[in-house]
Amino acid sequence: MLAAAVTIAVFGALIVALLAVPVMLVIDAERVEALKARWHIRWLFGFVDIRGPRDRPEPPASEGSDVPSSPPEPRRSRRRKARIVIAVLRTRGLLRRVARLVSALVRHVTLDEFRLRTAFGFDSPADTGIVYGLLSPLVVLAEQRGLNVECRPMFLESGLRGAVRATIRVRPLAVVGAFLAFLLSRPVRRAARSAWRARK
Repeated sequence: MLAAAVTIAVFGALIVALLAVPVMLVIDAERVEALKARWHIRWLFGFVDIRGPRDRPEPPASEGSDVPSSPPEPRRSRRRKARIVIAVLRTRGLLRRVARLVSALVRHVTLDEFRLRTAFGFDSPADTGIVYGLLSPLVVLAEQRGLNVECRPMFLESGLRGAVRATIRVRPLAVVGAFLAFLLSRPVRRAARSAWRARK
């Protein structure tokens, strides 16, 4: 029994020690027609070094094939997605909870570089204006924290485009608690229920 307790204690201490070692993450992503992203992770002082180009190329057109190309997403489906986004963002207390999470992460995450340029739009200009109004406080908060963020609405077209470049250093042990508290919070549970109802 004592040996098992000692083994568990040593194993737990090893996990805590590993989670206390900083992780460096470099992200470089851009979306216009398709998402193009590259990321690089370094951990344990370079012992773990992972590079991941993640480009999503356009599917090749097969010449002479009778198989039709994928039809565009139905308007009804796009409207449902817009309803889900709006329902989530309107959840009482969610934006304040997100702001608390961002504040906690900023305290534990070192941003050596961060640049974000994004533009979005829905089929309905009214939906675009609502979402932009709900996101504006988060953009202001990010700018007050010294982040280089630009977010603009597209009222004449729908879609999402933008680019992000970030170099992040973080100790996993410091952020696990913040994420768990966020995911288990009441506003997030209410947002999940709102999203589920909006799907119907």
